[in-house]
Amino acid sequence: MLLTRRSGRVDPPPGPHHADYYRALVRGLGIACDDTAPRVAVSGPSRERAQALLAQYGVSPDTALVGLAPGAAYGQAKQWPTDRVASLIARLVRERNATCLIVGASHDRSAGREIESWLRANAPETAARAIDLVGRTSLGALAGVVARCRVFVSNDSGAMHVAAALGRPVVALFGPTDEAATRPIGSHDVITYPVFCRPCLLRDCPIDHRCMKRITVDVVLAAVARHLAAVPVA
Repeated sequence: MLLTRRSGRVDPPPGPHHADYYRALVRGLGIACDDTAPRVAVSGPSRERAQALLAQYGVSPDTALVGLAPGAAYGQAKQWPTDRVASLIARLVRERNATCLIVGASHDRSAGREIESWLRANAPETAARAIDLVGRTSLGALAGVVARCRVFVSNDSGAMHVAAALGRPVVALFGPTDEAATRPIGSHDVITYPVFCRPCLLRDCPIDHRCMKRITVDVVLAAVARHLAAVPVA
């Protein structure tokens, strides 16, 4: 009743993904909309801001970068444990000679600090190759930084969708949320663990967070390694 213009009746969307629902709404307004994957391009100023930020940390243009987004806005249940993220970073540095960029919004800073603390305590020789950019990027600069990554590892989050829209290969970890509805659009790795209680869609796990804790570093590392071997520098 309060809408200026209402989307008319449309056929049910062809799939369960939220993108299908939104496309159906657009078509209901009489606007042509195809099923191609959404794509965004980094503007010149955003690319320059990203380059300047990375230069502050000594990152050269030919550095092999892996991006990681350890946070998630919906709740703790969506997050892979930070010690697993840190262990993955240590192995990427040691075994793949990668430099890892940790990104996120300001509310993800605690996750970034936990990762840094784990690295200093357990893999101090790799800590310098883990660059914490959590809370230090605008949306534009984030896009510029992610566009430089060979692979992007993420929980189900907004950063995950940004990476997918930029055409970066994504390794997405899903626990309580439904990958059929919110997976990154395109050809990406979606990693889950088959437990009876997922997808529960809860913000906080009432039991032992098994859906995320049972995703191993080995499995995620293998997915990242496949992309590192196949994907050229952007």
